[in-house]
Amino acid sequence: MDSAPYRIVDGRVLVDVRLTPRGGRDAVEGAERLADGRAVLKARVRAVPEDGKANAALEALLAGALGLARSEVAVVQGKTARLKTVCLGGDTASITAGLGKLAATLLLAIVLIGGLGAAPAAAQFAIRGDLCSDANVILRSRAAVERAGLQSQDRARLVRTLRAAQSLARDGCPNRDPWLLRRATGMVNAVNREVRLPPIDLPGSARP
Repeated sequence: MDSAPYRIVDGRVLVDVRLTPRGGRDAVEGAERLADGRAVLKARVRAVPEDGKANAALEALLAGALGLARSEVAVVQGKTARLKTVCLGGDTASITAGLGKLAATLLLAIVLIGGLGAAPAAAQFAIRGDLCSDANVILRSRAAVERAGLQSQDRARLVRTLRAAQSLARDGCPNRDPWLLRRATGMVNAVNREVRLPPIDLPGSARP
């Protein structure tokens, strides 16, 4: 099962997208998981699926959202289908960080607006992320803590845990320190269990 809607191949990022043409607006709407387990980015465009117009609109949308030149974005598979693969050129670290933020938008909005009652249903569609590639990991957990209706001492305890995890990640991510990253990930997942969020992934460099 893929944990993210993108992969890096030959120095370029390939992102899988489920596109809705004639969608009324141009927007990236987070991520979802398909029945076969694949994660995809969700997007909609106003353009119609004729003469490559919807594909061109998707390319322009992703270029703008990720701060890329239009020439660095191209639909390379699924040009006549709703499920597409888009090739992104440029700095892979910046692109994957940007994609992580786009993919996290859906779950974050549900937690902030809908409360925890909606979180379990969203969890199956959420991109799990990790502390080094997804800037919103701590934010999602903190938002869930604030919405959980906990006693003040329990809320303060979980917030302290997240702050400690963030500090460890700040030290561990630049050097990819396995011990720090395992400890920080474990702390975040302990909080997530209490507030019914899905666990985050261990950064690749810290995996056994």
